[in-house]
Amino acid sequence: MPDFFIGMGELLSGSFLQSGALWTLTNVPGFPPIIQTVHILGIAVVMGTVALMSLRILGLAASSQSIDELTERVMPYFWIALAIMIISGAFFVFGRPNRYFNNPVFAWKMALLAPLLVMMIFYHFMSKQQESYWIHTPQRIWISRTIAALSILAILMICTAGRWIAYLEYIEYPLWYLEPYDDGQEYPFWVRVENWSLSQLIAGTNWFPTIETIHVIAATLMLGSILWVDLRLLGIGATRYSISTLNRELVPWAWGAFVVAVITGLGMFITRAASHLENPAFQSKLALLILAGINMAYFHFKLFKNIEKFDANNAATPIQIKIVGGLSLFLWAGVMLAGRWIGHII
Repeated sequence: MPDFFIGMGELLSGSFLQSGALWTLTNVPGFPPIIQTVHILGIAVVMGTVALMSLRILGLAASSQSIDELTERVMPYFWIALAIMIISGAFFVFGRPNRYFNNPVFAWKMALLAPLLVMMIFYHFMSKQQESYWIHTPQRIWISRTIAALSILAILMICTAGRWIAYLEYIEYPLWYLEPYDDGQEYPFWVRVENWSLSQLIAGTNWFPTIETIHVIAATLMLGSILWVDLRLLGIGATRYSISTLNRELVPWAWGAFVVAVITGLGMFITRAASHLENPAFQSKLALLILAGINMAYFHFKLFKNIEKFDANNAATPIQIKIVGGLSLFLWAGVMLAGRWIGHII
């Protein structure tokens, strides 16, 4: 570890920042999973912003949207979400400074975050200097695409490092296979699921943190994609574009991320199937997922049939559409909160 990081950990240890963070984490009911959820939602907006801009620059998504207008519209969300992400994460860093500043994975995360911020600041600043700056010459187009590709890579690696901070021992002592154990006894069905060879392999090796990392990345990308559609439904974002256009360009990305999240979620579920089914937080997560699905189905199969009535650019959004958009944001945020609570309920 660099001496700077070790010194920071020693400096913060025993400070008023540590005392305040520990008091809050310990004494405010439900604060740890709530602030973790806020942190993940902040990451979702940051990832959604970076992904949307980068994919547009690379010509892979949102082709109907102007790069200049898109940059101007989404960058404020990026900076607000980044601030929320840093403040929420600071509670855990200040609360246990030696755990983080003596952890090389945390150092990797910070080392990746710094160039991402530099690229975002540089791209945004140059965009303000001249209209269509990044598409003015072939050289600038090439630079912008390089920034976009590196930004996507950086945000994925930052999210990965964030999850692996808690799994340092898995990096130091990697284990990708173990011999499954079967005592031959008969158990209830869900306990038998936990005893599957695949369940034991995932639970006892590096496959669990790897699958969890992919799950979190997929979930945050899904929320980041849904966010922009919901803001349009609420009539407070992307009003220059029709609902059907945003739905066509962004929802497929959300569905793709959702499928990955479900597959990886099942992989984690089978490792503790019986206990998860008895966990109130897991039950709440399932209930919220069902409600979010019903809300989405109502929009696509009921309201979307009459989309032409209010699909014009800058058209006023009907109250029904706003309710669906608001419910979507509320329910998916609830899913994330319930997901964080699962590990806090024994």
